[in-house]
Amino acid sequence: MERITKQETLAVLADEWGNYAARFRRLSPEEQTVFLRKQGYQRLADLLTHVAAWWEVGLQSIERFKVDPQARQLEIDVDPFNAQAVAKVRNATDSEVIRNFEKMRCTFIDHVIALSEDDFQDERIVNQIRMELVNHFEEHKI
Repeated sequence: MERITKQETLAVLADEWGNYAARFRRLSPEEQTVFLRKQGYQRLADLLTHVAAWWEVGLQSIERFKVDPQARQLEIDVDPFNAQAVAKVRNATDSEVIRNFEKMRCTFIDHVIALSEDDFQDERIVNQIRMELVNHFEEHKI
């Protein structure tokens, strides 16, 4: 698997995920509805909550990988995990969820900045970053 650098990781967080909500808002209402339906979500807030929930788990995994050479990827039952994340924001407004998403994105940025170059040599960390940021973005690309 191709390596991802710290600078590339920060660029994905800034350019791709940092403009995600704005990119969505530029779609027409009809395009927004079609996009969300294809993604399996009712609202942008639900989709962003789903992403942020996986980022939180991903960051926890990265921290475990840094201190435990034997740590492995967590096994998570995806559908219940996603449903639980979305249920938590059922009564939240889009604006509230976007603020929380942005807060989590900034947290991810801070964690990436704190990673050493040695951390970026750890295949588990690189795979986690690629999964959470690059692959997940491609999966939900607007």
